[in-house]
Amino acid sequence: MTVTLEQLGQCLRLARENRKITQEEAAIVLGVQTSAISRMETGQRQVSTLELTRLAELYNRPIEWFVSPTSLEDSLDPIVALFRAEPGLQEDVVKKEADRCLRLLREGAKLRRLTGGSTEVSLPRFELPIPRSTGHAISQGQYVAEQERRRLQLGQAPVKVPETFSHQNIWTAAIKLPDDVSGLFLSSPEFGMAILANRAQAPVRRRFSFAHEHGHALMDRDKPASITNVGNAQMRTEQRANAFAAAFLMPEEGVREFMHSMGKGRIVRRDETAVDAVTDEGIQGQLRSPSGSQKVTYTDVSLLAWHFGVSYAAAVWRLRGLNHINQEQAQDLLARTEEALRYRRAVSAASEDNNSNGDKQWDLELKWQILSLTLEAWWREEISKSRLLEVGRLLDIDDETILDLAE
Repeated sequence: MTVTLEQLGQCLRLARENRKITQEEAAIVLGVQTSAISRMETGQRQVSTLELTRLAELYNRPIEWFVSPTSLEDSLDPIVALFRAEPGLQEDVVKKEADRCLRLLREGAKLRRLTGGSTEVSLPRFELPIPRSTGHAISQGQYVAEQERRRLQLGQAPVKVPETFSHQNIWTAAIKLPDDVSGLFLSSPEFGMAILANRAQAPVRRRFSFAHEHGHALMDRDKPASITNVGNAQMRTEQRANAFAAAFLMPEEGVREFMHSMGKGRIVRRDETAVDAVTDEGIQGQLRSPSGSQKVTYTDVSLLAWHFGVSYAAAVWRLRGLNHINQEQAQDLLARTEEALRYRRAVSAASEDNNSNGDKQWDLELKWQILSLTLEAWWREEISKSRLLEVGRLLDIDDETILDLAE
């Protein structure tokens, strides 16, 4: 099989960069313009036998290495091999965009070095044993998430994704990927580390994919390339990365504080004590939450998902994992995903309508809170239908939509 000009060019570029030789220096050795070297490396110019011999000597490579079709894949790193091995990644559109992304990563790394930067990533490395069970994988992922949030001093607040990763020299991008692929983690001496998410995913799903791949960067970085897809979802390392993403995006204490702020997640009956200022004796009493007040509804979960920037399903499973709800409640909430989506669309549509005339955009957080409280009051039979519709109109939500959400 004959090597193509493009493959030869890639080998020439790789060999030159590995020797840390500039295009200008290579051009001087050959006695040609720098643009000629550039065109050789992009497959736009023929390379004579004499030129190839001189470059092979300069780059300290045998000539055979440049003319072998498999040289690039065998010596570059397994990243190209990954894109060759995965059938879905061979789709014309996907392959074209993936190739472009890899070129951008390499070019970005070169520019970073030229400007005095580095492609080194200052991430801690977690040397973890292969999880022996799903529970063990979840435990490992949650532990690493807690440590990473502490290192980044995030507290209990929502995290900006992917900006937080970009600030640590990790390349991030959303590219065209097959439907069954959510993300990729890449690690190369050429450009450092990169995490890629499927551009077709909803923004909240992409945030989770970025966090998932960041988990691989912390726990599985010895692998130069890994793919997250439907086919490997049951692998322990994938389960561990999922647990990391959930705990990283939705910290336990942050979730608890948020649920408490909505009056949820508290013990129905609890004893309260205080000390008498005169006698120093204890004063005891019991507080009881109103009937039904602790039931977690789809609006509660929607608010939680909105606050931490995750999907509705991710929020449900995080609440289940933290024992805020049981398995039956989780399944019931998941069955109400469509209602949750309508609820979110109602708030968003109302805000867009209010912003259409150029006025200042309404505070979405406030709208979410008011609508959530209104529906909660309706479900507890504390407000009438007319009051429900009145508040809906105040929020610019039509009667049919708010009744649909309430019923």
